[in-house]
Amino acid sequence: MRRLLALALAVVACKGERRASAGAAASSATRASDEIVLRMPRAGGTARAYIYPNLDSVAWAVQSTPPVSSVLAFDGDAGLIALVDDKGQPRRIDLRLTQTRIASQSKLTSLASVTGSEIFGVTTAGSVTRLTPSGDWTFKPPGSATWVLPQPDGSIVVGSNDGTRTNLWRVRPTDEEILDSASLPRVGQSVRTQLGDRLYFTVDSGLVGVQTRDLSLVKSVRFRQPVQAIAPTPSGDRLYVALRGEARLSVVDRYGDAISGAVELPGPVSELRMDPFGQQILARPASGGDSAWVIGVGNDRVSGTVGTAWRADLPAFGPGATIATVRGEDVIFVGSRDLCQIRLLSGGAKDFWYFFTWNGFRPRSADLDQPVIFGSRDTVTVDSLASMTPDSATPPSPPLRDAAPTMIEPPASYPLPAPSSPPALPATGYVVSFAAVLTQQKATDLAAAITVNGAHPRVAPSQSGSTMIYRVVMGPFATKDEADRIGRDSGRQYWVYESNR
Repeated sequence: MRRLLALALAVVACKGERRASAGAAASSATRASDEIVLRMPRAGGTARAYIYPNLDSVAWAVQSTPPVSSVLAFDGDAGLIALVDDKGQPRRIDLRLTQTRIASQSKLTSLASVTGSEIFGVTTAGSVTRLTPSGDWTFKPPGSATWVLPQPDGSIVVGSNDGTRTNLWRVRPTDEEILDSASLPRVGQSVRTQLGDRLYFTVDSGLVGVQTRDLSLVKSVRFRQPVQAIAPTPSGDRLYVALRGEARLSVVDRYGDAISGAVELPGPVSELRMDPFGQQILARPASGGDSAWVIGVGNDRVSGTVGTAWRADLPAFGPGATIATVRGEDVIFVGSRDLCQIRLLSGGAKDFWYFFTWNGFRPRSADLDQPVIFGSRDTVTVDSLASMTPDSATPPSPPLRDAAPTMIEPPASYPLPAPSSPPALPATGYVVSFAAVLTQQKATDLAAAITVNGAHPRVAPSQSGSTMIYRVVMGPFATKDEADRIGRDSGRQYWVYESNR
């Protein structure tokens, strides 16, 4: 026990500063997506993005970013980051258009997002609102909504506290039909597994859960003390549960819905943060202080302690197998395995940090600068000399037609125009997107209602996990300016993104 306390209470000290390996930089260049580090001034100002490990070279910047309270989600297709500012207002950062926009002026609570494009919140009247770049949607549940939890499959779970009970309703926007419902003892905090197949809630006696596909109840798990924090693994096979006043984490096996183990700690904890790859957990001591415990998921043991303050953004598991910590005015990256210092960024504590993967900052393809050529079926060029026969200096004339034309076949010697092939569209370009919905009929109706220069958008189905999404789009266009012009001419809300065909 003494050895464990000594290990957990001692901050790992490493000599020198270990730089990111050349292999890490090389592998970054060959990955499908780059590891992006976004820094937003905590007092507001110019946000800057960097491609790890090149933290000295700004890849992107946008001005007039407000002070950030939290980041909700990121939409890699649209290049949108959903966040909440210091006044509790939802906003989006558009990485493609280099803009920061407010999503709603209304007062909303329980703000949440899974996709980044869709932001959900609860109004003062107890209704649920969905905010998207193409328009908003409002749902009035049977009872006043307390919170809303969007799910990866596009549905939402709405909760309403009613006395000693909490009522749940499952809805799939933009339909208002209630698909499923459930009633639970009054719940506290909630957590969703990364796969989105289960929701867990804290109650006075432990944990209760539901299947998100139909809100059917799963077996509850009882504890001796109230639950303080929960961290599910990315696969959802285990839950790490911190109990109030206990110096251990209880490990819950989701397949048996029972406690399967424990992690001994130097003391009680108040918050947990899971590694996106499910390899480690950061635990905040309940006593506070400027340190956090690092727990190995593979062996369920404390592997060490890192010196750091605990904020909404940091400490966090960063790119390149690192942990980003904040000490005083600086941000320090340490290796997630040996906890040795890799990089110190002086003054980094003045920023709000967010890590994500994306390929939108890569160099622009030269093919995108090729203009779009629109062919015409009414104009056909025919080489008349090549069509002359040896016995005639001039081609025969087609048959004359009177006021009542008859079906007369032209002579075989009369040259017919060669069929024209439509011009090839560029391999890559900019696409104008007007909406993304979950039903084909809804997408078809939206496309029919939009007209730009006599043309309608098309419906492009795409798979997102296990969910089919139908996007209403036009393009691709050779330039971003042309795509923006099409979007403005439509008179609708739209966004532009770069796409490979």
